[in-house]
Amino acid sequence: MPKEIKNVVKSFRHLLKILKPYVKDFELMLRTKKFPGSSLSAIEMWGNWLICAVIRRYISGDITFADDEEGDGIIFDKRDGSTRQTEHVSATNNPSSHESLASGEQRIINAINKKISKGPNYAAGNILIAFFDGAGEWYRNKVREAINGRHNFYKIYLIGLLTRDSSGYAYSVTELHENDSITFKVQINHNFTHWSVTKI
Repeated sequence: MPKEIKNVVKSFRHLLKILKPYVKDFELMLRTKKFPGSSLSAIEMWGNWLICAVIRRYISGDITFADDEEGDGIIFDKRDGSTRQTEHVSATNNPSSHESLASGEQRIINAINKKISKGPNYAAGNILIAFFDGAGEWYRNKVREAINGRHNFYKIYLIGLLTRDSSGYAYSVTELHENDSITFKVQINHNFTHWSVTKI
């Protein structure tokens, strides 16, 4: 394992329990710039957990993630030691910010454009995770069409809260492709001991 990879997640179930108070209190998640024992923020940790839950369900259970001195976490494949750096961008309502965010898909597009503006070298080979809320009605294909051919990221994922009720928390994880997009639902039970992943 490369020396620069630190704090590899060994148990997604254990980490989910630790993340529980942050998921239940989203303002706490936004305020926590350094997750305990990690170089990542709480929202970076949660975003990486969610996309890995999808990848582990549909591609390989050997996928995990770890700290990253340069970016926002490293997706790590234990089968061959390969890695992908993640970069995160937020399109969420933040009580500590006075920024007024657009509605609909434009909220997500604007956030992604901030990362695209950093140039192709910044994006090259990396995974971009856009965490959003408060967008209202939006269409994934409009987001995909707005950024097609304009970025150099390996993959782009969009993460948003679907429901929060007595059965637990459900998140949508959308993977954008040039010609199509796939959305998954990650359902977490109310006591954060179990989760399921299905295609929407």
